[in-house]
Amino acid sequence: MAGLYSVRGDEPIFVVEKLSGVLILKLIADPATSNYHSKQFEYNRMMKAVSEPEVQQLLFDFGDCVNVDSVTVGILTSLAVHLNEFGGRTAMCNCSQDLGRLMDRLIKLEPAGKQTTWPHYSSRRQAIETLCSESN
Repeated sequence: MAGLYSVRGDEPIFVVEKLSGVLILKLIADPATSNYHSKQFEYNRMMKAVSEPEVQQLLFDFGDCVNVDSVTVGILTSLAVHLNEFGGRTAMCNCSQDLGRLMDRLIKLEPAGKQTTWPHYSSRRQAIETLCSESN
C-alpha cells in the first residue's frame, strides 16, 4: 500500500490502530493537503475496516491534526453514520478548540442525514475507557 501512495505523491490520511473493539483513526497533521484520489482510497479502506464485525466503536484522534477540509469531514461522517447503522458508536479526542469550530462548520455543510456530532474527550485514554464501558 505504501507504494500506491508514493506513486501518487502523498501519504495516507489516517494511522489505524485497534484496541478492544475500538477502531482508532488518528488523522495526519493536514489531511487537506492530500489529493482527492488518495482520499477516495482512504475512504474505501476505512469503510472496509469499520464494516468488520469486531469493530463496535470508532475513535477519531485529532492529536496531530491542525487542519481539515470538507472532503475529510465527509469521510469521517460517512464512517460514523455507517457504523451507527450497525449499532456502533463514534467519539473523538484531542481536538483543539479551533479545529473543533472548523469541524462544526464543515459538518453543517453535509447532507441532513450526515450532520452528526460525536462526544469529545480530552485524551485518548478517557475516550477508550468511556467507549468500552458503555459497550458492556
